[in-house]
Amino acid sequence: MTRVRHSLYEGAGQAMLRAAVHLTGPAMPSWPGGSASLEDWRAWLDAVWGDGGFRQAVTSASPDLADRVQAILGGRSPKLRRVRRTALATARYAIRYARRSTPYGLFAGVALVEFGDTAALRFGDQHQSVTRPDPAALDEAVSEWESDSALLGDVEVCVNNLARRRGGHIYVPSEGDAEYRLALSSPALRFVLDAARFPIRYSLLTEKFAAEFPAVSDHARTKLFGELLRVRLLRSSLRAPATVIDPAEALPAALRAQVRDRPPATDLRLNAMVRLPHEVLIEAGTAATVLARLATHPNGTPVWRRWVERFTERYGENTAVPVEVVTDPDRGVGFPDGFVKTVEPPRPMSRRDRMLLELAGTAAVEGTRSVALTGAMIEEFEAAREKPSLIAPHLELAAQVEARSIQDLDQGNFRLRVVTVSRSAGSMTGRFWHLFPDTGATYTDLPTLEPSAELAQLSFHAGRVPADLLTRAPRVLPRLVSVGEFCRPGDGVLFPSDLAVSVRDGHPHLMEIATGTHLELLAPTAINFLWNNYTPPMARFLGEISRATAPQVTWFDWGAAWTLPFTPALTYRRSILATARWKVRTRDLPRPTASLEEWSDQLHAWRRRFRVPERVLLVEDDQQLLLDLAQDVHCDLLRAHLDASPIGVATLHEAPPPDADGWIDGRAHSLVFPLAARS
Repeated sequence: MTRVRHSLYEGAGQAMLRAAVHLTGPAMPSWPGGSASLEDWRAWLDAVWGDGGFRQAVTSASPDLADRVQAILGGRSPKLRRVRRTALATARYAIRYARRSTPYGLFAGVALVEFGDTAALRFGDQHQSVTRPDPAALDEAVSEWESDSALLGDVEVCVNNLARRRGGHIYVPSEGDAEYRLALSSPALRFVLDAARFPIRYSLLTEKFAAEFPAVSDHARTKLFGELLRVRLLRSSLRAPATVIDPAEALPAALRAQVRDRPPATDLRLNAMVRLPHEVLIEAGTAATVLARLATHPNGTPVWRRWVERFTERYGENTAVPVEVVTDPDRGVGFPDGFVKTVEPPRPMSRRDRMLLELAGTAAVEGTRSVALTGAMIEEFEAAREKPSLIAPHLELAAQVEARSIQDLDQGNFRLRVVTVSRSAGSMTGRFWHLFPDTGATYTDLPTLEPSAELAQLSFHAGRVPADLLTRAPRVLPRLVSVGEFCRPGDGVLFPSDLAVSVRDGHPHLMEIATGTHLELLAPTAINFLWNNYTPPMARFLGEISRATAPQVTWFDWGAAWTLPFTPALTYRRSILATARWKVRTRDLPRPTASLEEWSDQLHAWRRRFRVPERVLLVEDDQQLLLDLAQDVHCDLLRAHLDASPIGVATLHEAPPPDADGWIDGRAHSLVFPLAARS
């Protein structure tokens, strides 16, 4: 008899609805196809672009695409291939207009969710639009200002705390995972590194430099400081830390006005009231519990475990080593593998992999799209791995609620379709805390792995400028760890130089050097730390280390079975933990020169062999595009995706039933549930 297990997780913080603003997309006429003329494509674009709401949303999201469409409609005659690409891009937006729930400009927004005994729903149309400078436009304007020393007199600057000295050089992170290297043989550079360790007014710094190096001309001095700002060795106060929601607030009035004149980025607070039955929140805790029990790495990833072993071999246990020393590959053990340059270490076949391969293979042979997990099956998977020594203290689960009506929802006739699971509470909701001023405060009481540890907030700039707004969240915790930003000391602010690492009983701990206080960092950013060209290695290191040996709870990991052309849906009670998934490859379909009709015929033949439904989700990373493969335009979008894929593979997931969003009036949506481990 399978023993009864209680849920490991319960609600924490404020649940959030993410939903499309529009219920229907623009009317799309018949797809012109491969033999269409320029006028045919122009007529199709004209019909779709005639929807004013759609045109406004696309113009806000992609001004470049809007300009291309307007140019074509205005009579320009670019190559037919470019016109078709423009039409395909427009078609993608047309589908996402009503079927994308991920918050994005004027397409979708967010609202808070209540829980009660019964469900209730109200949607208005007066949504609140909150604008901030577009990150790329802001960066361009600030960089131009920083290149003019005459404008920088009262601006403060400081050395980037991500800069690292190694082998006679200093290395500074650049865009993505690139970096600049500067020789430390220059006395002028060494002077700047010492004089600007803490924020200092630019005019005062240049005056000190002139007094120290009188032989350096004004032109050479200006050029040097301009270059140090350009390569990010110096960070100016014009670049507000990530806890400042509107980075334009840090700018002088003239620069702020210049930035405000450019097209902004938009967040939407939906005019909506949503109340869900308590059963939905309970089911979210159940889904998270099962995913935790099925986690591939119950005691941390192999990468982190190897790092802990290297640390222990070199320093032993209970030895506090400064973070800046231990992460230096020359003085310490460096960062874990893959933090600086992406690596794919070999993954040996495990018992869990063999069990999943058998499960997926059996489902394929039997023609079964879905497998219902039982308590006994889950315990069998648990027995195939190590027993976890810790429980992940908190996380966020994103899911869709599938119910045909409010009445069905009240009666418990619903399914919870898991979309993704984030590393911690606040990961997906944090970037929207500014829309709900009191929401962030509900995250201050989250549990920590170590009962005596203090929760602190991690603040850093994204590694790529366009992702800047993804890391911006208001400060909600008394203590803050600032990485790679211009941030003044004091007021509970710590920097990497203030922190040390130790290992006790095989588990790493982060601590404040001055007091010995153990810290666990909350990173309210939706950026996936595995995208190391978006996250500075130091930010990822600090954000992960305290939970490095805890279970890594994610969406369901098929392991080696992921290489199969098909894996079934996995369900438990009312939760869909993983949806049915197929891989279609370029080699399964006709040559690139085939007509759309010939290509579609072969696609449908492949669908029949693999029992693939017409309605599918084209999935890439965390983005989903709903496709109806009975329509030519959707087939052409899939074909374009395959043509652009460097590996010639498209991943398709089974889409929800057409009436799955009935309870919310057919509106595309997902819900984010912050969950904490039960005490």
